[in-house]
Parts: sequence; structure tokens; C-alpha cells
Amino acid sequence: MRTFTTSATIPKPTEDVLQAALVILTNNGFAIVARDKYNAVLTGPGLNSTRQNPLLGASKITLAIDGDQLKLDAEIGSALERFLKWLPLSVGLGTGLLLLFQGLLFGYKFGVGFGVPQAQGWTWLWICIGGVLFFALPGLVLSEMMSSLVKGNTEVALTNLISNAKQISNAV
Repeated sequence: MRTFTTSATIPKPTEDVLQAALVILTNNGFAIVARDKYNAVLTGPGLNSTRQNPLLGASKITLAIDGDQLKLDAEIGSALERFLKWLPLSVGLGTGLLLLFQGLLFGYKFGVGFGVPQAQGWTWLWICIGGVLFFALPGLVLSEMMSSLVKGNTEVALTNLISNAKQISNAV
């Protein structure tokens, strides 16, 4: 998990500023864990799709009014991020195990022991590892790019949340 912190200067530090941010967050499924006049802690339902509101990428949000600052601290991490990281590894591992199993079956069928007639023994093992890397490496690169994109969208959404709460306080 990664932490993200942002703040905005508000001219009139009132409870209405905090309430404006809480309304937005609770309407998106966040649950209030603790709250007093100038502080609130919320937990989120988690981001499961890129079609959901990017605010859901924050698993825990702490809002605080400190002097003339509205501060937000968030833990960014979601089920989608974990899925993106584990999918290529599991596909690569599954492919490697399938290739190993095929090597054992073909070796038994052709009477060559372990592997296939063209690649016996440890040569077949290196072919299996190469197959795993062939399928897993592009997925690992793409999943890291997607994870950073999701985190970036969440950070922008949290910054906009603080900015919108500030604008509501200016209007009050």
C-alpha cells in the first residue's frame, strides 16, 4: 500500500468543509469509522474495476481540519491492483506447469524419460522456464503500468475532493 497526502488552505475552517467531503465519500460507499468536529476516518469498499469512481482506490482516508488547512491522508491500494499483479504470475506459472506435465507425458509416451525427443531432461526444463517468462513478462510490465495508472487516477480524484470541499467552504 502507498500513502498519499494532500491539503488545501480554507479561509473559514468550519465543520461544513469536513461535512462536504464526507457527503461525497459516503455517497461513494465509504464507511465512517471515527468522527469528531474537525476529524474523520473512513474506510472504503475497494476498487474492483476501472469503470468505478477512482476515489474507491483509497482503502482508508483520514480527513482533518488543522488551523486553516483541510488535510487528507489516504492509503491507496485495491483488489484491482492485487489482481493485476497476480494474474500474469498465475498465468505464467500455469503455463509452465502445463509444459512440464506435457514433457513428462510425452517423455513417457516416446520412452525418452523426461522431456520430448528433441529436448530431453534439463533442456526441457529450460524450455519450460522460457515459456513461463515468455507469457509472464509482458503481463508483468502491463500490470505495473495499469497499477500506476489506477493509483494516479485515485490521487487526482482525492486532490479534486479536497479542492471541491475548499470551494464549498468559500461559497458558505
